[in-house]
Amino acid sequence: MVQNQSSQAAVASAAEERDRVSTELKKTSESMRKQDEEHKLGIAKMEESFNNARLAYANMMAREANLKAQIEDLKSTHEAEIEGVKKENAALRASVDDLYATKSWLISEGAQLLAKNIHKGRERTAAVAVVNNAMSAVGVNSGLHNGYLHALKLKTPYSEVPLLNRNAAEELNAAVACFDTLTFPVIEDLPRLTDAPLSKIKDALSFASSGSSEK
Repeated sequence: MVQNQSSQAAVASAAEERDRVSTELKKTSESMRKQDEEHKLGIAKMEESFNNARLAYANMMAREANLKAQIEDLKSTHEAEIEGVKKENAALRASVDDLYATKSWLISEGAQLLAKNIHKGRERTAAVAVVNNAMSAVGVNSGLHNGYLHALKLKTPYSEVPLLNRNAAEELNAAVACFDTLTFPVIEDLPRLTDAPLSKIKDALSFASSGSSEK
């Protein structure tokens, strides 16, 4: 009887121990399950954060690539514009140089050649000859008239005829020589104005403008 009671007590004690261990195992299992869920949740959050970071990095790299492309495009466009401006400047420089060379030649040589061509031109020579011939005819007529009057009325010797100029031939030769070697100081002075502005060139030639003789 006592032995049976002891056996029952042992069995009851073993059952209690088993229940305690089972309870502890259940608690441990539940705790581990919760921890596992928390770990999975943490891993999921880490993966989400990693994916977000990777996406942000990819977007950043895409923006950087796009920015580089834009910079290259701007650089190419800028270089093209600079090259275009350089070509325009070169063309303008060539045009300015050509205009300066033309101006220099016109002032230093062209004006003198023009004056010489006008001075010795056939048109001017012919016009001067016509005037000279007409003046000579008038002079001859006047001389004949005066000589005729004195010869008939006053019987004046030839050497005493009024208006007689014994040096007429020499003076004519001197006048012709002077005419042939005639120079124009204003044209000879023009080469000094090669680098002068247009206003100074106009001032130098102002004598040719209407009314300038009244200044």
